[in-house]
Amino acid sequence: MMLTQAPSSIMRSRNSRDHTMNSGGSCLSASTMAIPTINSSVAISARMGIQPGQPASSMDNQMHSPKKQERVKKRVIWGIEVAEELHWKGWEIGKETTRSLVLKNRSLKLQKMKYRPPKTKFFFTVIPQPIFLSPGITLTLPIVFRPLEEKEYVDQLWFEKAEGIFCVGLRATLPCHRLICPPSLQLPMCAVGDTTEACFCLDNAGDLPTFFTWEFSSPFQMLPTMGLLEPGQASQIKVTFQPLLAVIHEVQATCWYGEGSQQRTSIQLQAVAKCAQLLVSIRHKRLEDQDAEGFQKLLHFGSVAVGCTLERQIRLHNPSAVNAPFRIEISPDEMARDQAFSCPTAHGIVLPGEKKCVSVFFHPKTLDTRTMDYFSIVPSGYGSKTLLKVVGFCGGPAVSLQHYCVNFSCVNLGECSEQALWIENQSDCTAHFQFAIDCLESVFSIRPAFGTLVGKARMTLRCAFQPTHPIICFRRVACLIHHQDPLFLDLMGTCHSDSTKPAILKPLHLTWYHTHLARGLTLYPPDILDAMLKEKKLVQDQNGALMIPIQDLEDMPAPQYPYIPPMTEFFFDGTSDLTIFPPPVSVEPVEVDFGACPGPEAPNPVPLCLMNHTKGKITVVWTRRSDCPFWVTPETCDVPPLKSMAMRLHFQPPHPNCLYTVELEAFAIYKVCARDEREEFRVSTGSLNSWGGFRLHPLHARLSLGWTAALMGLFPPKLLA
Repeated sequence: MMLTQAPSSIMRSRNSRDHTMNSGGSCLSASTMAIPTINSSVAISARMGIQPGQPASSMDNQMHSPKKQERVKKRVIWGIEVAEELHWKGWEIGKETTRSLVLKNRSLKLQKMKYRPPKTKFFFTVIPQPIFLSPGITLTLPIVFRPLEEKEYVDQLWFEKAEGIFCVGLRATLPCHRLICPPSLQLPMCAVGDTTEACFCLDNAGDLPTFFTWEFSSPFQMLPTMGLLEPGQASQIKVTFQPLLAVIHEVQATCWYGEGSQQRTSIQLQAVAKCAQLLVSIRHKRLEDQDAEGFQKLLHFGSVAVGCTLERQIRLHNPSAVNAPFRIEISPDEMARDQAFSCPTAHGIVLPGEKKCVSVFFHPKTLDTRTMDYFSIVPSGYGSKTLLKVVGFCGGPAVSLQHYCVNFSCVNLGECSEQALWIENQSDCTAHFQFAIDCLESVFSIRPAFGTLVGKARMTLRCAFQPTHPIICFRRVACLIHHQDPLFLDLMGTCHSDSTKPAILKPLHLTWYHTHLARGLTLYPPDILDAMLKEKKLVQDQNGALMIPIQDLEDMPAPQYPYIPPMTEFFFDGTSDLTIFPPPVSVEPVEVDFGACPGPEAPNPVPLCLMNHTKGKITVVWTRRSDCPFWVTPETCDVPPLKSMAMRLHFQPPHPNCLYTVELEAFAIYKVCARDEREEFRVSTGSLNSWGGFRLHPLHARLSLGWTAALMGLFPPKLLA
């Protein structure tokens, strides 16, 4: 139920109250006492001209309100719900402003009370009269404020009940700056070196736009540190805590605001910092690992194939009650060169009581090397770091041949002999191999000439010998292997015809040839060596190879064929200026480029110079298949000792717009006058003084009107340089 009164009644109530106050009477005026007592709240409402159930805010809507009033804080006293205080803001001098005081009966009985009007003349209400409130009924009492000067006004409205008296404050304030924040803020527990944060609201409870500035000290930070708040606006302030010491931190932060930043409010910031603990262990330990408690741990990757990557993990355990931030650093000495070890996790956080697995990768690039690096796992703050030593070995493919010499023995002219040979990869690393031989232009062929071997795999090779002339043939073929030193395969065979039957070449002859090469005897023809052997200027050692007598060597042992590293032998094979042993026969140039041939006529032949560096006459035989676009003339010739022979290289392209690249092959043998003596000597001493084939490579030509990269992938880079 609500009680209201017209403005004229309010004015009469005010005049009567003023008269009574001036005559020294009681707070209750005579006019109020003259009103008959109303025993029903409904009757009171009817007399005041208000219908029951009318909204309590109707009077406020009718009164002038320059701005929306703040929310009223209420309380319950002896069953009556009433506001603690009515507050006027934004008022103007001489202008009346009305606010409603709402009383509600929260009890289950009829409430009887009376009230005394405010003492000052600036606040007034209806004529005081007894109030009866049934359970659940609401009464609205209008309070009018009329200021006469610019200052703050304070008064009270008193109510009397049988249980006692209580009052409602009446206050009118001037526009002012006022910021409100919580008295204290407790931040979450934090590890030393870590960061935690919390937020609170800074409210503008004043009537004016207010600038503010925060003043605080480390290890706390506040954002924003300054700003502007409109009336009724709130700003969320974020507080960051980053401790450097494991102690309890308590700091007071002050917010300065108002005119000249003379007003202030403060908040007490509290936080606890603790030292984080981080335990490092190796996940899935191996026998080679060292994971004992201590400053350094060892993570062993074992052998890893070149080009492959192996992953291993370490476990980080945080037994403390705070987050454990960490960072992983590699040793500074290792950062300048290529890294074989890496850890993608450079930093992170392990939550309290949890575990985190961190991956470490080993991806080696250098063959047959043992790599060692160090990683430091550094926790936040001043905790002791853990040194992780990582070790790994880089292994490449382990390719081997079943035999390193294939002897085709004797083959009749026009026939072809074939033998099987397997190549095996004993490593887990995939191997790529290629034989440095042009099978189409050589009397020897290997199928396949290139391929891929997965780990622990074996492949069968087919080696064939199809001679074109009745001579002895020997060729040392390099097998190029990616990430491994090359292997060498010796191919030898002898061709007989009906009229010519040279001595059959055997592996023992190859051994003698290597020994004679080291002793400088390969540049002498067989007849000279035979004469020297008869004159005792040469003798045979225990293996049957020729040597200078020991007394002539001043008791020095006879030279033996040295060990030559495979890469050295491959690059210094006599086809370049640098060589291990001087070649008995050389060809210039060793590479010929016919350029772009206009066609259809064949280009002019290119002159070749074949030089005999030996002290005997040699016979040179070029091998050629019938459809080869390149050939040398003369196909067979004799070259005197220490002389050269002019030859011509021809090129006849069968098809236009194609690229042709081949490797031509020739064999040279000593030519001795007497056939019987030559054969007898070759049988007795081994005529690999009549050496095997030499090569002219690569011979290639380009036709005009376009290009075709035919079979380029079959040749190693050395042959296409």
